Amino acid sequence: MTVDELRSLSELAAAAARAAGTALARREAAWLSIDRNDRRDIKISADRQAESIILGILDRSGLGVLAEESGAKNEGAGTCRWLVDPLDGTFNYVRGIPSACVSIGLLDGPEPVVGVIYDFWQDDLYVGFQGGGATLNGRPIQVSTTGNPADALLCTGLPPRHDFSPDSMAAFGRSLGAWRKVRMIGSAALSLAFVASGRADIYHETAIMSWDVAAGAALVKAAGGGIRRNTEFGQGPMELIAANAGLLAQVADG
Repeated sequence: MTVDELRSLSELAAAAARAAGTALARREAAWLSIDRNDRRDIKISADRQAESIILGILDRSGLGVLAEESGAKNEGAGTCRWLVDPLDGTFNYVRGIPSACVSIGLLDGPEPVVGVIYDFWQDDLYVGFQGGGATLNGRPIQVSTTGNPADALLCTGLPPRHDFSPDSMAAFGRSLGAWRKVRMIGSAALSLAFVASGRADIYHETAIMSWDVAAGAALVKAAGGGIRRNTEFGQGPMELIAANAGLLAQVADG
């Protein structure tokens, strides 16, 4: 796709994210009704309602979609498809913790090329696309230049599919000691937006779903950073690391 085509699609995704985020920010009682309440996950009406708003707008593109709530749609529409998480940070949203967002990414084949993340609590809109850079509320952003893990802020998390066995959790705890600071904000997409804007230095999470991180991965790349993953987007739970090139190289060497 050309830069102009990606810019146009990023504008469409931004419109969809704003429309859904504006509705989510009202936090209406009916949208808080629980659809499913698992041991480590929760789904509410807001997830479905926001997704419906988003898909109604993205449908104008004619591209395929893989969305968290409704699954795959229009899969034969070429090599590009949207990956949509209508509400990343649902549990935070239910509790009124202001750390949740709308996340819309676009894949061109296996690569994330457009990322839009809307933090509706703060009215912060992150937009990035291949060849066009990344912005926060229209202002250019870029990843940090921190190159030493001992100086770096790591964003991570424990998604529902994480291995919570004692051995796994012990290893996870030991891994945190390499970093100066660690933050778990309960939203993978927002964590990646923070990396793209230089607020955080690196994101690393395992057993995370593609729709949670596709937009953020595209955003980090557009902001001058890089990503490592252990599987293709859209192929089930994945491990993803995103950071500036220097820090990413150190993690790879380690």
